[in-house]
Amino acid sequence: MARALQECPASGLLWAEAVWMEGRVARKTKSVDALKKANNDPRVIVVVARMFWSERSLSKARTWFEKAVTVEKDLGDSWAWWYKFEKQHGTSEQQEAVAARCALADPHHGPVWQATMKNPAHAALEMKDILAVVAEKLAQ
Repeated sequence: MARALQECPASGLLWAEAVWMEGRVARKTKSVDALKKANNDPRVIVVVARMFWSERSLSKARTWFEKAVTVEKDLGDSWAWWYKFEKQHGTSEQQEAVAARCALADPHHGPVWQATMKNPAHAALEMKDILAVVAEKLAQ
């Protein structure tokens, strides 16, 4: 990972993976570096939100998920992570709000999102149904 970050020092995807690979104690320090070096990449912001989620800081996690989808509305994986979080800790109103905002944003990118969208079995699904399918595929 260190070599990859030397080759691509501004890659949000690499920084997100580097943060998540760290031990629980070292994640906070690594996430600060990642946010600086990846220029607030939405993938890194989602990892920070997931970090707060794992520490049970739910209001902070919700704030960071909000920030991630504000920075990049077209990244479907960010929407799915937020929806998954709300399914576990939010109310039905919060879940519906995330689904409605996702439908308005109409995302098209993200590794899990694109694979799901391009799957012919999901061609007839509405956006909120695709969001639920992608959220189920994501691993905590």
